[in-house]
Amino acid sequence: MKRYYYMDVLTILATIAVVFLHSSEYAFSNQTSDPHWIVAVILQVTFIWAVPIFFMMSGAHLLDYREHYDTKTFFKKRLNKILVPFLFWSILWYLITPVIWSKPANYRIDQFVNGIMHNQIQPIFWFFYVIIGFYISVPLVSKITNKNSKQLTIYLLAINVFFVTILSYYYSLRNQPMSSLTDGIQIGTAGSIGFFVTGWYLKHETLSKFQRILLHTSSIISFSVMIALTLYLSIRRGEFQRNVYSIWGIFGFIFSVGVFEIFKYHLYDWQPSKKMKKMLTTFSSTSLGVYVVHEFFIYFAEIQLHIPDNTLRHMLIMPIIVWILSTIFVIMLQKIPLVNKLV
Repeated sequence: MKRYYYMDVLTILATIAVVFLHSSEYAFSNQTSDPHWIVAVILQVTFIWAVPIFFMMSGAHLLDYREHYDTKTFFKKRLNKILVPFLFWSILWYLITPVIWSKPANYRIDQFVNGIMHNQIQPIFWFFYVIIGFYISVPLVSKITNKNSKQLTIYLLAINVFFVTILSYYYSLRNQPMSSLTDGIQIGTAGSIGFFVTGWYLKHETLSKFQRILLHTSSIISFSVMIALTLYLSIRRGEFQRNVYSIWGIFGFIFSVGVFEIFKYHLYDWQPSKKMKKMLTTFSSTSLGVYVVHEFFIYFAEIQLHIPDNTLRHMLIMPIIVWILSTIFVIMLQKIPLVNKLV
């Protein structure tokens, strides 16, 4: 199977971007009079493409699975890779969270199950729920994504873009309930399906020069609009408007797709040196592990090292250090038998 090294580069950058996102949550405080709050908002928008990149690469990798193995093998490989780590790290976070925040421990099975069902154990684990849902849907979606006939794929994307990234985004910005029409359409209106299918589509489709220019211009405009609109509405409404730069909105979607496409276009046939290949493979393999452990390092910096979340140290310097430490830690775990299955 051909290895696309632009995906390794994107995986590494997206992993770093995730850490920056979780290190700039001071934006949520809506301290509009503080210049550091503006920096936090800019960082939030700048790196919002992180998880969509993971989604697009999952689509690019997995929607062609039938070319390599059967559906039973697919489920065995993917669910083992994601379900076991999800359960293990959920249990660990459940047990250790009271210790981190110095709260009385009150462990109960029903409480843990409820936490799992409603993503109340570790909020950043929402990623797992989407990925697991995608894996369950892959045998169906892979029947739509056909390299020899892309009309159904484009139709599915069109439905998703209109009803999710435009219509639902509009209602979200207006703080209004979703329309009954959007709720009534089930196939194609799951927010994440657009990213998974787009990743597959871009992997197999070469955009024309005009299409690339249009996409990149739209990405720059989307980036600028998200920053300006987040600042404006947050100040005007007196409450942080996180929904403005939502990945499910049209601007977040275009910006994320633009990031994916620019690396795919410039590095599609790139064959790095043997040393660089090994380095890229090693670092990209740590993405899941870094995702589940990096918050430990952030909490340590905040609680034990007393680094306030409104400082530039916290938002600009700490993320790099956290990513490096998390990556080293995960590489060490990967060398331990059985434990390596968890990262």
